[in-house]
Amino acid sequence: MNLPLALADVLIMWKIALPAMFLGCYCGIVMRTGKFFAFFSNVTRPMTSLGKLPETLGPFFILCLLNRYAANAMLADSGKNGTIGKSTLMAVYLMGSLPTGIYFTIFYFSPVLITSLGWDLGTAFIVINIGLSTLVTIIGFVWNRLLTQQYEATQPQKVPENCCTEADKTDLVMAGKIAFKQFWDIAVVFMPVTLAFTILIHTDFIKEAIAGLDPFLRWFNLTATGVLVIIAGIPTLIAAIGVAGTLLQSGALAPPDVIFVLLLASFFHNIYDGLSRVLPTNLSIFGAKTGINVTVVGTGLYLTMVAVGAGVALYMKGY
Repeated sequence: MNLPLALADVLIMWKIALPAMFLGCYCGIVMRTGKFFAFFSNVTRPMTSLGKLPETLGPFFILCLLNRYAANAMLADSGKNGTIGKSTLMAVYLMGSLPTGIYFTIFYFSPVLITSLGWDLGTAFIVINIGLSTLVTIIGFVWNRLLTQQYEATQPQKVPENCCTEADKTDLVMAGKIAFKQFWDIAVVFMPVTLAFTILIHTDFIKEAIAGLDPFLRWFNLTATGVLVIIAGIPTLIAAIGVAGTLLQSGALAPPDVIFVLLLASFFHNIYDGLSRVLPTNLSIFGAKTGINVTVVGTGLYLTMVAVGAGVALYMKGY
């Protein structure tokens, strides 16, 4: 086990995640008060109307475009105060997949995709990535409309839809105090859990498990270069894109193989990300039971979409 490397990795994660969590919590509190709430409720009314959701959840979709930590914290609050039931909470969590996917794809992946793979392959992977997130979001909408709406209508609503109105004043100082308390409740769970997962990832057991993937990947007629891209993408998909671009430019990786290999890299990366980041975060925000449920359903559904996409890409390759 490489403890110094594990500590270095988790510190990098905390330096990025913790400030984003606090800022997200603060934005989430502010956006639910006064004119901010009125504005974002109007902007997102088509989404809440389509999903048959309370208007108080309108800012959730905006927050997903900015900070998923804050969006999830807001969603958890809505579940705790009785604005929505457990089934709707799960459905809304899935609905946030598209705005979250847009954020990560456009602002996180796109620059590397275009510069590494060129416009054609880069744009193709962008469209596929957003398309997969769109499918998950559609499933969330359908789930809530068809399976939970009748049940939710029979449940007592503890908080009315207009709990935050234009008349409410936005107290930025008080919002900061509330946000810090919300952030602290998340951080005291997030930090030890992510530390434990990061140490686990750097054990010999995990390294042997990753090495054991090689025969399985070669079953798909992947060359050693394709396997290298997938392994590089397990901790971060950016690395997989960079390696794929380098191999593509050198001729070691054929253009028809790029999308398929990147989708496989995305599949294994999302397993890693689900265990090392998403699960600890959801446990700290939603609590143990709900955190596990939203992680299993959300990550599992997205992995299914990626697997289907990889299957289509494999078929297009002619294997």
